[in-house]
Amino acid sequence: MDPKRKFFLLKQANHFCSVPWNHFKVDMRGKISTCVNGEKTLGYLNQNSIEEILANPDLIETKKNLVNDVLDNNCNFCQSHENIVTNNDDYKFVRGLYNKMFKSADVNYDNLAEFKLHGVDLHWSSICDLKCITCWSNQSSSIAQEEGKEILHTPTEQADKLIDYIVANQETLKEIYLSGGEPTLIKHNLRLLKKLRRDLSFQIRINTNMMYEQDNQIIKELCEFPNVLFTISSDAMDERFNYIRRGADWDKFIKNLNELSKTHFTWRVNSVFFVGSALYLPDTQEFFIENYGFDDFTINQCQMDHDDLRCRNLPLELKDKVLEKLTTHQTLYNQNYNLVGQLNNCITEVRQNGQPSYQNYFETIDRKAGTEWTKTFPELVYDN
Repeated sequence: MDPKRKFFLLKQANHFCSVPWNHFKVDMRGKISTCVNGEKTLGYLNQNSIEEILANPDLIETKKNLVNDVLDNNCNFCQSHENIVTNNDDYKFVRGLYNKMFKSADVNYDNLAEFKLHGVDLHWSSICDLKCITCWSNQSSSIAQEEGKEILHTPTEQADKLIDYIVANQETLKEIYLSGGEPTLIKHNLRLLKKLRRDLSFQIRINTNMMYEQDNQIIKELCEFPNVLFTISSDAMDERFNYIRRGADWDKFIKNLNELSKTHFTWRVNSVFFVGSALYLPDTQEFFIENYGFDDFTINQCQMDHDDLRCRNLPLELKDKVLEKLTTHQTLYNQNYNLVGQLNNCITEVRQNGQPSYQNYFETIDRKAGTEWTKTFPELVYDN
């Protein structure tokens, strides 16, 4: 592809995203989409071959729009979360991260039929040991079991076909993303890791709750790979952490982190921004900066049918305190454009109109878990 044309698409175009030519996601039903935020369903592993999925007319339409710098409806979520970080820099959310990752990929983006596997997102099971209060039954088998719902898990036969495809294309890979569920418990991941070469430079990114046991086989396999990015989930610390990550233990989290931080892994901290984490999110990030030297953070806005927990629903007086802490934190790390962009999205969320409506949900959690939300989150108590 002409280098100038490629540079324009990856760096200057308003809507272009390299993902549909390089990457796909499989969810816990075996459903394939372009990425974690892709809104189009491209096929299912139990119904379609990979070749059929990658030739889906909806995918071709997305490519056609993006290469012509037209926003495609597959990409609405990402577009809504992009914002201006500085006077000269756009925060391009997920597409910015992937455009950077795939900039060296040998791909002709003007060829709408072309696909080369450079990245894959494996959300292929909901198996999980926690019942996080911002999660739901689709992504936690423990919540599904508690609610009497189906546990979603890509069947082994279908997963193995995908494993074979990934292994056959591993020399072009730049990233494998393991999520879930809890990826340290998903046996598909172990079978995949055992088949991959250790001498290649692709990154394995894993998003984990850090509640694994010391003899965890997936952790042991990961230690043999040269390029591993550990994304650890922490929205708060101490008792707040224990309440939010229902079933987790902060002391165990720190013990595993201290042991694993001795390895060659690189680190990212992922948090969910919701009413229970809003006021102390800067403090949580400061903890990891000061104690571990981490500077890579992602912040997810609360979703998964938990509209009552969105930060627009904070009491007005608390909103002012949250905004003050977020803006101070943002100013302190104003050279970390990725963090600043995500904090902008947090600030935008807080400024939306809402109404405190989370009390009933917390009371439901308390009845299940024997907890008292008013003691854990006293700042959230309001008069009806």
